[in-house]
Amino acid sequence: MEELGMTKNSPGNDGRSYVAAIDLGSNSFHMVIAIEGEEGGVRIVDRVREMVRLGAGLQEDRMLSEESQDRALQCLGRFRQRLSSIPSHRVRVVGTNTLRVAKNSREFLNRAERTLGHPISIISGHEEARLVYLGAAFGLAVSNHRRLVIDIGGGSTEIIAGQGFRPLQLDSLYIGCVSMTRRFFDDGIITRDRISLAGKFIRRELETVVNKYRRIGWDEVVGTSGTIRAIDNLSRDLGIKKDWISRRGIQAIEKWLLESACSEALERVSEQRRPVFVGGFVILSVLMDEFGIKRIETSDGALREGVAYDLIDRLHDEDARFAGVRELSNFFGSDSHQARRVGKLAVLLLKQVLGNWNLQESMHRKLVLWAAQLHEIGVGISYSHHHQHGAYIIENSDIDGFSRQAQRMLALIVGNSRQKLRFNEIEWLPPESAVSIKRLTVILRLAITFYRSRSDVDLDGIVLEAEDDDLRVVMDSDWAESHPLTIFDLETERNYLADAGFNLTLDYR
Repeated sequence: MEELGMTKNSPGNDGRSYVAAIDLGSNSFHMVIAIEGEEGGVRIVDRVREMVRLGAGLQEDRMLSEESQDRALQCLGRFRQRLSSIPSHRVRVVGTNTLRVAKNSREFLNRAERTLGHPISIISGHEEARLVYLGAAFGLAVSNHRRLVIDIGGGSTEIIAGQGFRPLQLDSLYIGCVSMTRRFFDDGIITRDRISLAGKFIRRELETVVNKYRRIGWDEVVGTSGTIRAIDNLSRDLGIKKDWISRRGIQAIEKWLLESACSEALERVSEQRRPVFVGGFVILSVLMDEFGIKRIETSDGALREGVAYDLIDRLHDEDARFAGVRELSNFFGSDSHQARRVGKLAVLLLKQVLGNWNLQESMHRKLVLWAAQLHEIGVGISYSHHHQHGAYIIENSDIDGFSRQAQRMLALIVGNSRQKLRFNEIEWLPPESAVSIKRLTVILRLAITFYRSRSDVDLDGIVLEAEDDDLRVVMDSDWAESHPLTIFDLETERNYLADAGFNLTLDYR
């Protein structure tokens, strides 16, 4: 199961508190090692980057080629050595656009996780943009100015407007240096007509987002990641003496590209960057035109730094996922009092069966709490089948801090929180994780059943015992006699659970 968030703050072998963040990008794989300062600061102590060009191996049928997978696995094998002294819960690995769209992504991830020795989270474009902004903000001087942050990756481009460390608007567009180069410059030939054609395509992609950013406004524009740094370096190399990317620099680069006429002739660009440089350049050029940008400064912080900072926040119980769940719950007008009741009881029941059910309090406590908070969001659509509506909302929403896998797990629990249990779509999980999700679902269902009255009830004497698929709910006989509807609901629940392979016994004492 994906690491949902440990709280233990273990040091590395030398006694210092290291964290590692890995970004499996469509063009390059990046790893950063960071160390926590004594007063809460974060310092990057090592960076490793390999240009794997995973996105270049995405074929027309959206299958990753075996060759690109082999390149990626070889890189991850090398990364594994660097991670050997860092505790697993202090490592986070994220995959982006290529792994979001590849049809054989799950098969590749199974191989990749075995090679690396750590779970890999596939994050949404929204979450990628949030983490990019976080990384960029930490890499800049503290300021209350509004910033527009642009990150051109291999398969997508992230655009974020924010203030300080808080993003105000986030978008992820399916245009990247790899995908645009493959689409318009696949044979390496660079002409004015091809640049114009690529520009028209990119403008269409930007049409839906430009105006909302103009309404928000910005004081400064910041670019992150390899494409923008390469453009910045080339601009200086061509004699544009600026500490930022300017329109004059963009014009000089376009002139130089047309004179070079071929990607292989771009000798001022690093050999690894050459094959995808022109696609990234056209994206930035069009962005500057459409947004009316005259100046772009660069930041060393990007996605991997954002992942590192976010991981450190999680380790210190400042988890963005709680805010993301709360925001989604509030948006759909969920009953927060009922969610709190159900969540509190679910955690109590979880603690009672932790050992026998091989559950981990640090990980599964969060998951069942989030499920409790969101189990009624579907009521905003319709009470009928609201658990199914809720599952759809959870799986298809942009929730801050969550990977796609974590949202699918949460959706599975909420989607099975009432009526018949259907775990038809659980095969993608490893067997051990699938068992845990089923057991967490049972715990949530029992908590919901006990609080069907939607009022505070004295449940101090309720005990849950579990052994494999056998459960026993122990309660005071006088309490049971005074709550006949709850007992009726528990007996109904017993039948639902039996159909799913669980044996529930009610024990009155």
